[in-house]
Amino acid sequence: MTKSTKTILQVNQLHVRYQQKRQSFYVLQNLTFDIKEGEIVTLLGESGSGKSTLAKALTGLLPPSAYIDNGTLQIGSSLNIDLRRSDMGWNNIRGKEIGMIFQDAQQALNPVLTIREHFRELLLYHQLASPDEVITVSTNLLNKLNFTHVPDILNSYPHELSGGMCQRICIALTLCLKPKVMIADEPTSALDTVNQKEVLHLLKKMQEEWGLSVLFITHDIAVANAISHQVIVLNKGVIVEKGDSKMVLNHPQSLYTRQLLSARSLIANHHGKFERLKKRDPILEIKEVDKSFDQKTPVLSNVNLILHRHEILGILGQSGCGKSTLAKCITGLEKTNQGQILYNGADICRLKGKAKREVCKHIQLVFQDARASLNPRRTALQLVQEPLRYFHIGKRKEREDLATFYLNQVGISDETQNRRPPQLSTGQCQRVAIARALILKPDILICDEAVSALDMTVQSQILSLLQRLHSQFGFSILMISHDIQVLRYFCHTIAVLQDGQFSKVSPANSLAVESEQSSTQRLLSSAYDLEESLK
Repeated sequence: MTKSTKTILQVNQLHVRYQQKRQSFYVLQNLTFDIKEGEIVTLLGESGSGKSTLAKALTGLLPPSAYIDNGTLQIGSSLNIDLRRSDMGWNNIRGKEIGMIFQDAQQALNPVLTIREHFRELLLYHQLASPDEVITVSTNLLNKLNFTHVPDILNSYPHELSGGMCQRICIALTLCLKPKVMIADEPTSALDTVNQKEVLHLLKKMQEEWGLSVLFITHDIAVANAISHQVIVLNKGVIVEKGDSKMVLNHPQSLYTRQLLSARSLIANHHGKFERLKKRDPILEIKEVDKSFDQKTPVLSNVNLILHRHEILGILGQSGCGKSTLAKCITGLEKTNQGQILYNGADICRLKGKAKREVCKHIQLVFQDARASLNPRRTALQLVQEPLRYFHIGKRKEREDLATFYLNQVGISDETQNRRPPQLSTGQCQRVAIARALILKPDILICDEAVSALDMTVQSQILSLLQRLHSQFGFSILMISHDIQVLRYFCHTIAVLQDGQFSKVSPANSLAVESEQSSTQRLLSSAYDLEESLK
């Protein structure tokens, strides 16, 4: 289906501010733009620029601390909404007129309901099908969206599906209501490149065949270039550039847009910053580790790996290959079924009490979902001080000064340090989590997708910061990621995890796509395809 010239959504002069105690600050200022029927418009910008706040403002999901001072929303030719009004009937607008898919699909789905029950709840609530028709309607929709093994999917719980599969299920649930516009808030940032391509292909299919209009929110320039008709560049709540995607991304007029492109190029075009390390003593040895959750399907099978002192070792793999499970086993959050994990030559798999706490001080983990790992009732400054208080390090003023220093180092400064996680963007939460892990000066830092939620500029800043601290303090880093560009930029060595086992360990600058079509090679091929889309 070709793109129409008819305007389906129009936003005029939107102003949004947050009130914090006696202070208020604007997150969005004078936003005006429109989306045509059958068009995909990408909202591009750094974390904290106001992208998710815009999505929430257009769907009535802003928190109580947010205030809309001005702004109107027009959907189609008949529905005109004054966004300042608090008595809007959003239940009749949200879903039916504007659909919304969130960044973390597994968190958006109810963990105690099967996928079939998700469809049943939605279809019956909106009276789109009778109880006897639920299975037929949901099966037909999933078949149209090219899902395979549909009966198995409908009987599965969200935790039994990969992140990419859950994201596609969320898209299918949103499409049940046939909205005029779909808002997709960072739907691919937490996914590996294979699942990214699947989600992007599905959205393009909906746009082309169903005439769906999409507001696609992302910080990933390669993804924006692969899917967009139009691009809007947002910086600190203000539109700095907008227009045809090819023109904006290939011939940017704004200095800020050029900076975004430069940051991305720095990571994508850098291949192997470090020379291969000379032989050093191992600090962490993983020997014949097995792990399964149901005693039937192994997540990790006979895993062997060595992390040397001062080494930055990358672990690459698709979603569901066992990367995060391995990180949790190393830190004692999950127990192994068998095998050894040696830290400085001592097995740490079965430690308890004080001995385990002491090891935790030296092996720190930055989680993939930073927001879920942070106490929502505490400020960023309080959160970063928590490890120091736990281990009784320093006095109150010393702890506060040290926390301020590390927050400044990761780009959280001034009044932002006094915000709580619900008032921070996903990227800002990730930076707070990194600062909290670094403050103990660990021997081993495990980063589980620690930069996947960050825009290219902040990715570059965080990776440069980690490199500088690594050089200064000499700790080892285990960098877990599905992003081949990040690992090639940052690591000495890359180990590829496939189906619960390491299939290869290579110097970072020599890892390349090979001829066989394993899941690893599909991952590498997808990464290079996205990079080629910008050339």
